[in-house]
Amino acid sequence: MFRIDPEPTFAADAALTAPGQADPAILPIRWKHLRRDDLKKWIDALASSDLSDVDGLAEVIAGWDGVVDAQGKEVPFSREALRELLGAYHTAGAELVRAYVRALTESRLGN
Repeated sequence: MFRIDPEPTFAADAALTAPGQADPAILPIRWKHLRRDDLKKWIDALASSDLSDVDGLAEVIAGWDGVVDAQGKEVPFSREALRELLGAYHTAGAELVRAYVRALTESRLGN
């Protein structure tokens, strides 16, 4: 069955470049669904710098899994944790934006 009104959140991974690693790190994220017009406004606001990466991504990330600190302790999603991630990993902002847009606009293809 196809729902006319999508679930308010959905899960999709983001691949993030991690210095010194040959393969990207996979970050499981719970994203917030944006309607088509809202997605366009969100992209335009990010492109024009009306929204910072932290503010823009905080609008569409509902949570994440598998993020830990240097001691291995789980780090729940928060605006501050997102700011820390974006400060530590230079390409993470653009990679998260691309992962969100791709997850929102492309269906998963099965066999």
